[in-house]
Amino acid sequence: MTSMKFTDRILILITISVLFTQCFGVSKTFPEKRFFLIETNETKQLFSPPKPRTFFVRKVFISPRFEGKEFVYRKDNVVYESDFYNGFFIPPSHNFKEELSKSLIRSGNFEWDANLHTRVGVTHYIELNLSQLYGDFRSKEPKAVIEFEVVVFEDKDSISSPVFRKTFKQNVIIEKKDAEALVIGWNSALSQSFSEMNLELSKQLK
Repeated sequence: MTSMKFTDRILILITISVLFTQCFGVSKTFPEKRFFLIETNETKQLFSPPKPRTFFVRKVFISPRFEGKEFVYRKDNVVYESDFYNGFFIPPSHNFKEELSKSLIRSGNFEWDANLHTRVGVTHYIELNLSQLYGDFRSKEPKAVIEFEVVVFEDKDSISSPVFRKTFKQNVIIEKKDAEALVIGWNSALSQSFSEMNLELSKQLK
């Protein structure tokens, strides 16, 4: 008797696998990955026309705990989890830089974004240091948490000196413990912080 061919063995194994799945209802389904963007609300215009200042965002630093694309949830005082299936569409540092820049222009505090218009002279340099970015799921009232520091430097005679520095922190209560509600909370938190920042900047910058 000749031995069974390798291809015949494969076909038999596939047939058994299909029959087993159909008979016993064995199946595996995994959720699809979803990607989100942080998007702030329209910033209130403080000046019209805008002040003849330009800025360059030279650094957006995010704590290594939150710099990845996957969302982070705080489940206990010392327990954090990353969410493989929900995350940022682009690196969060890029997302925050874009929203910060749009907010500064919309407010009228600055006329030009030197990140986009490379031929304009820069009057101010801006740095953003984000230390907290997670969903606080420890209690029955989940929160979207954001904390960041903004530092604005004025450039005169090739010397940069800080003219504004402040830390902003928001803990916004969200409807439920899921990714979409968390992003809505982050959007609200960042919009509030940027509005406060722009108002204070308008008083500090001359």
